[in-house]
Amino acid sequence: NVIIVHCFLVDFLCPFLQLGKSVVARKPLQKGEILTLDMLTVKVAEPHGVRPENIFKLVGKKITEDLEEDATITDAMIKG
Repeated sequence: NVIIVHCFLVDFLCPFLQLGKSVVARKPLQKGEILTLDMLTVKVAEPHGVRPENIFKLVGKKITEDLEEDATITDAMIKG
């Protein structure tokens, strides 16, 4: 019985435990735009991207692809 309860809890809670906050696009962004702080926000996002504590490191960098609003920003999308 303990094993069954444990398996149920792990299966049920795993998706929630894996969620983390990432930097996302506050609005649609076009390839080549230079990022400013007002273009970025932090949300619970999947897939994981740039960590919230690194948001200021993105300012002044160029985005390498078009992004929709709320799209997770990853290191691979940043140049400069």
